[in-house]
Amino acid sequence: MTHIFTTLRHPLEKLLEAEHFLARMTRADGIVFQFELNAFLSACRSVTFLLQSSFSDVPGFSEWYKQRRAEMSADKAMGFFLKLRNLSQKAGPVSYVGAALLGGGWTYRFTHGAERVPEVLRGKDIGSCCAEQLRKVAGVVADCAGTFPFESCPVEAFTVEGMAHLGYTIEDAERAIGLPAGYSDVSGFGPDVKLHYLKRELEPLDRTTLMRMTAGEFRCGAEQLVFPEPQGSDLVDDMAALVDPKGPDGNDTRTIFIRAVAARIERQNLDGA
Repeated sequence: MTHIFTTLRHPLEKLLEAEHFLARMTRADGIVFQFELNAFLSACRSVTFLLQSSFSDVPGFSEWYKQRRAEMSADKAMGFFLKLRNLSQKAGPVSYVGAALLGGGWTYRFTHGAERVPEVLRGKDIGSCCAEQLRKVAGVVADCAGTFPFESCPVEAFTVEGMAHLGYTIEDAERAIGLPAGYSDVSGFGPDVKLHYLKRELEPLDRTTLMRMTAGEFRCGAEQLVFPEPQGSDLVDDMAALVDPKGPDGNDTRTIFIRAVAARIERQNLDGA
């Protein structure tokens, strides 16, 4: 039976796609921010879908992923992001509020909507929350690469060690890169030499990029992404605390804005009294 080689290339590409939309979020305002957020949520969620699809037949993967899934489910922030993706794709827009920054740009906060915002994400810029989510998902992919090195990268698979671990033949390797079986059947050359030349046709897994994302370093081209540092006492935080479908004002943002401003004026008057 012909061996089927696997790779983490497609999950990594989906991580890069999510990073792309994360970068666009930092430059977006108005409804465009909503578009970029929805695209980020979809791309980020698709990473683990692709991971499972790519590795479904890899021995030991199901057991490994079961443990990773349990860890992700126990993480309240990751669980919230999963629900947000389903909400944005099937039910309607994600609930949030935003405000302009004094130095230019915008900052946004998640608010209670169809899903309650976990405590760990309250008062934090949405872009920063998304970056942390992407870092965690990249960590799952990196862990997979470390646990299944020969299955994750064809270049590593095309070694004597990879051949022994995966149990394929030189003919399998030849077919995998589009060459006829027996193409490298040259007298006097062992499997190590043949694989050395065959793997020149392969693209290695970009582990540098994967490790960068796992470290929480995200870029737009060569520029590193920077997210607003919440003070916890900005007007947008006051508004986010008031937005609640179960509250007296529900999602009436105009009324909530007025109440938030009035409360700040009242506090200032009390402080100055």
